[in-house]
Amino acid sequence: MDIKPDRYTFKNKFEMAVSQFCDLSSQFQKVIAISHNDADGISSLHLIQNLLYRMNLSYDYFIYNRSVSWQNYLDGIFSQRNTEKTAFIFTDVGSNLNELIPIIRERNEKFFILDHHEVESDITLDQHPENLMFVNPTLYGFDGIDHIAGATLTYMFAKAIKPQIIKQGWLAVIGIAGDSLKPMDQLRSYNREIYEELVAEDVIKDREGLILFGGMHNSIRNGLRYSILPFVKQFGGDTSNSIENFLTNLGINPEKKVSKLTESEIQKIQEHGNFESYGNYAILPNKRGLLRYAFEYALLLNILCFKNISAAVSIIQLQNITRYAKKIYYNYISSLARNLKIISRKLPRFETDYAIFIRIQGKIPPSNWSDTASFSTVNELFNPYKIILLGGLERKSQTIKLSIRCTRKFLKRNNGIGVNKLISKIIKELGGTGGGHKLAGGLRLSRASYKRLKENIDGYISLLLEEAQS
Repeated sequence: MDIKPDRYTFKNKFEMAVSQFCDLSSQFQKVIAISHNDADGISSLHLIQNLLYRMNLSYDYFIYNRSVSWQNYLDGIFSQRNTEKTAFIFTDVGSNLNELIPIIRERNEKFFILDHHEVESDITLDQHPENLMFVNPTLYGFDGIDHIAGATLTYMFAKAIKPQIIKQGWLAVIGIAGDSLKPMDQLRSYNREIYEELVAEDVIKDREGLILFGGMHNSIRNGLRYSILPFVKQFGGDTSNSIENFLTNLGINPEKKVSKLTESEIQKIQEHGNFESYGNYAILPNKRGLLRYAFEYALLLNILCFKNISAAVSIIQLQNITRYAKKIYYNYISSLARNLKIISRKLPRFETDYAIFIRIQGKIPPSNWSDTASFSTVNELFNPYKIILLGGLERKSQTIKLSIRCTRKFLKRNNGIGVNKLISKIIKELGGTGGGHKLAGGLRLSRASYKRLKENIDGYISLLLEEAQS
């Protein structure tokens, strides 16, 4: 059951964190910022860096990719001095309190955690150590994607301390675009309020038109080909002349920019292309080319975070995309569009009441399975009320590798039971390794266990539903 957001209590906690940081900042000789390796995390990191610079505080930063435990990661960062004159700020990462609190409790530094992920802990707020200030809106009924991105929370925190931070508010919009995966007119709660504030202050521009996220900066021909949200089935990943012929027959120049289309041209494209995709998108006026478009900027950051983290951090400072980043972007977007085209066709699959198993081994490289699974789910290429298990045999390990995804429709229908709980149940019953959150995760199993999983998955989900209702 959805919890109604409690703004009053959240606001009190938020303001307490702001006051405490301001009160203690004069004693900090150094502040260490730690953030997540995605667009939301990188945007949050730069917002905090701007804040610390304006406060004349010495700082350093690190980026956490969740590939190692917090203990091992922080052991490489902690100073032997263990002094109260150092503070840590975690942004867009840090809600695994079962692991973090025992570490923090043994330290003297001050810790501020600003996060929007679901809290992985049964430790109550009054049990937190005195040197921890934990701010997470999901504790007060807010949705960590629909209502408030990590960069939204970080922007609110930074601006409450230094109002001039509003000039860097475009960073929050990148985080929102990368996490929400929605047109801007569909934003809710704090995400929407911050967006409207930044539009009113002319920090960003709001535009209305055809939505082809992934190719908004491009020609309409390439926009239809490379759009990943929505993925346009009849055109996505197409390498033939069919898109050009389609547009020419409508009297539309295939080289015309998506953002320059008239209302009548948009209507023709949607009517004859049998799809609807209209809404609002964000423009960053001080950027050029691909970087002017918030969704594409966020997508580029996400790609670079896994290819070249230094390039991801530094591209925030640039006005235009580099040749290196542009090449990586187009290699990624063309591969993803092609993979979505492959998976939208009839591939070998096994379907149960609750799940769909899709075998893509030999069709799509294993390194592409995760993103293909994510965007096939976001685009609802399959039944949105069933969980998707996509993958196959990984030759190197001789295990079955699965990317598992579900939609919010699945969560709502099944009492909040999502991917993370299912993976935990599978590992308990069948072994294997993996993890994730409500909407997405990964799992590796032996071939024998995979066979048993296909036979028993409905039973596992039914048991989880019974446990949730009891």
